Amino acid sequence: MQFSPLRGFPPRHMEHRLPIVTRWTLYALGAVEGQRVRRPRDPVAAWLLRRHPKLLPTFAAPSILSMIRARAAIVDRMIEDEVHRVRGLDQRLAVWSFGAGFDARWYRLRPIVQDAILSHAEVEDPEVLSFKNQALADSSFAGLWDTVHRVPVREDRWTVHDATDDPTLVILEGVASRLGVEGLRRLLGRIRQDVPHATVIADLPGVLQNATGTPAVAVGSSRTRWSSPAGTGASSMHVKDLRRLGWRLREDHWLSARPELRAPSGMAICAGMEALRVMHLCPD
Repeated sequence: MQFSPLRGFPPRHMEHRLPIVTRWTLYALGAVEGQRVRRPRDPVAAWLLRRHPKLLPTFAAPSILSMIRARAAIVDRMIEDEVHRVRGLDQRLAVWSFGAGFDARWYRLRPIVQDAILSHAEVEDPEVLSFKNQALADSSFAGLWDTVHRVPVREDRWTVHDATDDPTLVILEGVASRLGVEGLRRLLGRIRQDVPHATVIADLPGVLQNATGTPAVAVGSSRTRWSSPAGTGASSMHVKDLRRLGWRLREDHWLSARPELRAPSGMAICAGMEALRVMHLCPD
């Protein structure tokens, strides 16, 4: 697909054709906390929403937005842990981010990790990446965005390209939501084959189809109690599945689903959250 060259802006209504999960992440990190406007977690996401308000999703369950914010915080911390590990070895880290959508860790975490990052690459669907390129082209973030190596590839062909022997971190945040559990398994298999020394950060949201094959639904404000992530989509992959693919768990972080918190008046004061699992994997 070709974008209009006029001043670098994508054509009208293109925003609605982008994957909904990328727009949820943009909304969660750039605009809201629960149902109230707060300081955004990601300034690039906030800028994109102001410049392209049609990127706002038409539907976004508060419980899913809460899960995305929790996931981003856990993944950010795991990235910092990996950076500290390679820094202690007097090495630098090659970072590969798959399905990043509008995420901007290349800006958000730069003050913390810049001295330890050898390179940063984003692998994304060509249509999403083209939109992101043109949306950021005339922004104050363009200079830093230009330092990111961009790899436009269809989702079914995602893998690490031209891997080096340097320590490599692969980030698969939100990939299971886009490719499904089987798609994530296949991608983990390709990465293990193509860059066998890499470590991987990946998540499994509770709203995915669970291990028994039962479709899961975001319950939003209807949940009345805390709920274990076991039996949800967060438990869709077992240790034995990962070992068959050549991976072992360095860290396995589970969060339960929580209900919406309401005041005695019935007013919602804190959004609920869907169950979540974030895994830090290393070669077995």
